[in-house]
Amino acid sequence: MRTALVTGSSGQVGRAVVARMRADGWATREFDIVTGDDLRDVDAVRDAAAGCDVIVHAGAIAHDTAGSPADIVATNVLGTWHVLLAAEHHRVDRVVVFSSGQVFGCADGEGDPGYLPVDDDHPLRAARPYGMSKRLTEEMCAAWTSRTDITTVVLRPVMILDDEGLDRVDRHDADLGAFVHLDDVAAATMRAVDADLSGHHRMTLCGPGEFDTSRARALLGWTPQRDWPSP
Repeated sequence: MRTALVTGSSGQVGRAVVARMRADGWATREFDIVTGDDLRDVDAVRDAAAGCDVIVHAGAIAHDTAGSPADIVATNVLGTWHVLLAAEHHRVDRVVVFSSGQVFGCADGEGDPGYLPVDDDHPLRAARPYGMSKRLTEEMCAAWTSRTDITTVVLRPVMILDDEGLDRVDRHDADLGAFVHLDDVAAATMRAVDADLSGHHRMTLCGPGEFDTSRARALLGWTPQRDWPSP
């Protein structure tokens, strides 16, 4: 039985990933601020990663409104660095890191995309704390992989909705008409864990909407299954 450390395990994505991994025969080790685990504590992160084959790093302050700029950067950037250090210390096989479609700088009214559909080569223009923290973590993962040869797979989901969210959000209110269902995110995570990949990769996760997911489809064999409900 393989073991995965899942950070942010009490969050929306973390809970779905833990459930999916357990269903697929993985042992999971959970790490979340709700249970007293702090990504800013380098020793705690290192200890949690001992004996793990993979780390799925979903822990973060997930929006500009969820914390101060200082807290967002400390948790998201420094916390990711601690995860990478722990993976290096224990020679973990792979780290799957959650970024965000907000790195492109065209979410929540921040700016207009340079072109449509937005693909994974679109310039990273996010300058607000949350999006900027994800830009920095992506670059950090790339540099770290080049030094350690440990694979990093960065997933960039757009707005994530579960079934309740689909009942609550109108497609016309979504940035670029885009969302990805939570179940599809969990499925992509499992493919990122198991795919025959080496090096550093970044890929957008989107169901319907003006985002190009061809890289996730090509590298992971991932196809989103959920669309906006019929009117």
